[in-house]
Amino acid sequence: MFDSKTIASKGYTLWLMPKGEIYKKFAGLIKRLAKQYNAPPFQPHVTLLGEIKQPEEEVIRKTEQLTLGKKSFPVTLRQIDYQDYHFRALFVKAKVIKPLLSLHERAKKIFDIQNIPPYMPHLSLLYGNYPQEVKDKIIEEIGRHQTAQFEINSVHLVKGGEVKEWQIIREFTFQ
Repeated sequence: MFDSKTIASKGYTLWLMPKGEIYKKFAGLIKRLAKQYNAPPFQPHVTLLGEIKQPEEEVIRKTEQLTLGKKSFPVTLRQIDYQDYHFRALFVKAKVIKPLLSLHERAKKIFDIQNIPPYMPHLSLLYGNYPQEVKDKIIEEIGRHQTAQFEINSVHLVKGGEVKEWQIIREFTFQ
């Protein structure tokens, strides 16, 4: 069922990652769904900003700047949704709150990235191209409501490519 053509992210991506029990819960679910539906596994995360196509040293410097003066805030996950888009095949929507939105806007400004779709924070559960019936079946199995809350106090810098090549370069703690 997984679309076998190579789909890759470009450049660098900024992630917000859960820790502890929330990380374990979603990492287990992502791994199980990936195995069951022949999809690539990945670490649980909420993308803050993607496709940053700048030299790594510059991206590191700008990510340090992004986290300066930031205070931790909660991310609340709500219910499962899906789209007909490879990287949003099945995901849990995150509540849009001011600290999250302002961090995203600050990242866009610092990295000078404009003309991108409106920010929709979410934690993906499955990548690929699947018919609606498959997505509905998964939601029925695991439940639409995946309510969870975790504290964000850092940003992870991730090098893109094919999903199996994704690599966390560094974690930047809010200062």
